[in-house]
Amino acid sequence: MTSDEIRNQECETFESSTEKLKRIRRRRWKKRIQIRAAKIKRQLMLENNFHKAMREMRVTTDRYRKSYLNWILNHMFSQFDYETGLQAINDKAAYETWLSVNKQGMNNKY
Repeated sequence: MTSDEIRNQECETFESSTEKLKRIRRRRWKKRIQIRAAKIKRQLMLENNFHKAMREMRVTTDRYRKSYLNWILNHMFSQFDYETGLQAINDKAAYETWLSVNKQGMNNKY
């Protein structure tokens, strides 16, 4: 084999290996994009569900429930994220606990 033939053969193997690497990278990129899109979609759904639940503040006639929702809203991002805030809104036991602690203080003010 001459040196030109050896160089040509090396170039061909190099080109085929770069094509394989391109395919592998593209496949990994597609997978990462799908995972990232799923995380973003989940986060947006949580945020939308939280905001839908907070709309209850405008329509409720129970002043204690309204105060509880306002308390959750005021403590967002210091104590809650969207997921735990949504859980706190929907959790009746947490509301009852909050109500028993805070109802006494509210009755003393009025």
